[in-house]
Amino acid sequence: MKALIIHNPAAGQRDHSEELAQIVALLKSHGWQVVGVEPTLGYSDATTFARQAAAQKCDVVFVAGGDGTLAQAVDGLVGTDTALAVLPAGTGNVMARQLNLPVPGGLHPRPMLEAARLALEGQIRRVDVGRVRPRGQNGPAHHFLCWTGVGFDAQVNQLVNQDYQRKKRLGLVASAVTAVSLLSTFAGTSAVVRVDGHRVSRRLIMLEASNIQLYGVFFRMAPRAVLDDGWLDVYCFQGSGAARTLLHAIRLLLSRHVQDPKVDVYRAQHVEVSTYRPLPVHVDGDYIGNTPIVIDVVPRAVNLLVPPYAPASLFTDGTGMLPPESAWDWMRRMAHDAHEAIRELGALP
Repeated sequence: MKALIIHNPAAGQRDHSEELAQIVALLKSHGWQVVGVEPTLGYSDATTFARQAAAQKCDVVFVAGGDGTLAQAVDGLVGTDTALAVLPAGTGNVMARQLNLPVPGGLHPRPMLEAARLALEGQIRRVDVGRVRPRGQNGPAHHFLCWTGVGFDAQVNQLVNQDYQRKKRLGLVASAVTAVSLLSTFAGTSAVVRVDGHRVSRRLIMLEASNIQLYGVFFRMAPRAVLDDGWLDVYCFQGSGAARTLLHAIRLLLSRHVQDPKVDVYRAQHVEVSTYRPLPVHVDGDYIGNTPIVIDVVPRAVNLLVPPYAPASLFTDGTGMLPPESAWDWMRRMAHDAHEAIRELGALP
């Protein structure tokens, strides 16, 4: 097997160099050819490196970064046979959490190394991605593995990423603080949303088109989302002002948003969003511009290296995946992870 590692050195809150060296050693010990470890220095570097890896016929690109770095790599892998593997090194690491991979700040002191070990036991699945383009304008298309968002959360992401040092220092807390401070000033705006040709007019606070079930670290926004069904799950949060935005957040945290009459829920393949005033747009946590936009699903566009603990509910057939976990199964897995983490910590200098 031939692999390239793409590393975003700006991701997360810690240095990754020692762990990356251990990952290279691990892959080589299993007979893999590692052609390099490429650090990203700018926004599109992950796309360039992923595209080069596909041209070099690499079997797998390991991406050590956050969800935004993964999305940039997807831009270079769409339509190729080179698989994407997740090495969680970012702040939120939502895709890693969705796949039940260890993440920084959890039980494992070396989550990327453990994720690489799990990748060796995983299987490659062909999955959908989303694509966002400016509507009625020339501009680049951006792909996403997790979700794209319009409005409130996109503005939070935009503000957080503008202050790199604060994000590096505070991690997830930076997003929470920014969201709270934005509540008092953010207002929704009139919007026209076309979902597979069906037109609706709304006062929009936020729109999310999701390819996975999780949203952020704590929320399960799209519990029925599937990675390979050829559809996106779309949620339009209506209203304006701080009170309604806060109420949406509380209902989302409690998984009660689907029953909210102020939330429109669709399964769609093509979505157009136009707004009275421009609203910011993000893909997997990276700000990419403003409305109007067009969102499409690109069915089974990318190979994803899926670890053995990934939920079966993420795939239409769940073949070879674990069945849904009971509470007892979850407790046993967490106990096993804790035991392994303690053993690994004991071996640390």
